[in-house]
Amino acid sequence: MKKRSVFYIAFFACATLAISCLKDNDTEPMPLAGLTMINAFIEAPQGVLYEIDREPVPQQFYPLAYRSYGYINLFVGNSRGLEIYDAGNQTRLVDTSFAAKDSMLYSSIIYGTADNPLHFITEDHAPEDAGDPSTVAGVRFFNLANTTHRVSLRIGNNDPIPAFQDRPMDTPQSGKAHEDFVVVPSGTYELAIEDEDGEILVTRGDIALEEGSYTSVFLTGADSIDDSYYIGATRQPVN
Repeated sequence: MKKRSVFYIAFFACATLAISCLKDNDTEPMPLAGLTMINAFIEAPQGVLYEIDREPVPQQFYPLAYRSYGYINLFVGNSRGLEIYDAGNQTRLVDTSFAAKDSMLYSSIIYGTADNPLHFITEDHAPEDAGDPSTVAGVRFFNLANTTHRVSLRIGNNDPIPAFQDRPMDTPQSGKAHEDFVVVPSGTYELAIEDEDGEILVTRGDIALEEGSYTSVFLTGADSIDDSYYIGATRQPVN
């Protein structure tokens, strides 16, 4: 990790805002990709600062608060730089790049600890077996808590889906491996996270999983912090 001077931060006219205007005499829109940013990094109480190619994202997401998310449009490119900083002490937590392809949708997810910040990027697609994506609900689950527990996500009174069962804290590799959404019955549910012994760690009620919606559900918090477990539920666009 690397610190930078606070004087470096300046808000630019952000190229990541949705582009609606066309060049003179152009008849086709500017190629764009989309990025959902999810902050599950508990050790930055003032939030995190996302920058794309060293330019801040729009002000409403700068900083991005813990347990929150934001969406931006991006210019396409084979190597878009992505950096994430602790908003409080300016420590750089993530320094990476990724290919942003035209009309593709991605998620950037940050979690872990100050000593070991973790991050991965997903591609956000409707399930291949969904048929008409507008007629089903989709869910994917990540264990982003700083925990030694193996946890399962329970949706209402249903038994846990195998893909959401007995999950250790995700690594960037396992998080990426679980990027696919799973079709679930639509409805409004209480979500519960239980540990390997069947003990309920945390619940969250009235989560609407509507037809045509795709929701990333994640556990955040830390074993070392009392009452810190939290179930995030981020509804997001998919291809």
